[in-house]
Amino acid sequence: MTRSQTKTLLLASLLAASLNAEPGQEIAPGVRLVAYIRDPRIKESSGVVASRRYTDVFWTHNDGGGPKKQVLYAIDRKGNTRASFSVIDVTLHDWEDIAIDNAGHLFIGDIGNNNAKRKTLAVYEIDEPNPQAGTGSIAPKRLWKLKFPGAPFDCESLFVWKDQGYVVSKVFDKARAQIFRFPLKETNRPLTLELVATTKIESPVTGADISADGTLLGLVAKNGAYVFRIDGDVTRVSNANPHHTKLENQHIEGCCFVPEGLLVTSERRMIFLFTDPAFRRQ
Repeated sequence: MTRSQTKTLLLASLLAASLNAEPGQEIAPGVRLVAYIRDPRIKESSGVVASRRYTDVFWTHNDGGGPKKQVLYAIDRKGNTRASFSVIDVTLHDWEDIAIDNAGHLFIGDIGNNNAKRKTLAVYEIDEPNPQAGTGSIAPKRLWKLKFPGAPFDCESLFVWKDQGYVVSKVFDKARAQIFRFPLKETNRPLTLELVATTKIESPVTGADISADGTLLGLVAKNGAYVFRIDGDVTRVSNANPHHTKLENQHIEGCCFVPEGLLVTSERRMIFLFTDPAFRRQ
């Protein structure tokens, strides 16, 4: 056993002890611990999406920026790494989330804005790589620079529906999270985000995903996971009462829909599954 593998197993044991749970166990009502991310390079899984082309492949990445964090990882549901690809020809300042569409594209959300110091955000489109390649590099094909419609805010959530990209504000002090959109059109100019919905969520939102058919919108926050039934219309969020499953103090960050519910990753390298019926397409 290598030193890296030993370190990973030790970390997994410590995490299991802190939760007093093994993979497969329910750790809270409607929440099951699925696995631990085993790769020691994935120190803080910040976003996750389920591949729509490759079976049991989930794309994830670390929080932050810089060469060592500009890596796209393919993992499976057991937390094993299948492939890793360096993101080249671009500098990511704060990679917070990842999104996917039905046309074989992934979207990198360089959207973090701690202390609201950034004047613009950025989203990049890449072609989904083949995880069977194992390793390699990928370069963005398109870029969207995003301006704020008012005062800058922090943001950790990105999803794509049809020809629009969406980001969700991360706010504090019981302010309600808001959803903004931008068109996925060819342009060399910065686009101003457009407010389309204000949620009833008063906890900082850290990740988002939309089901492949647009029926459900899932958001994860400091106090757990939420799901809205929107039937393809994101603006319905403003008047919708979401289903909320509580999970606190686990630092959940990324989420994606799977047939059994909402799969969620955490900063602590854990993979959870929210299993309430509301998280599954009916």
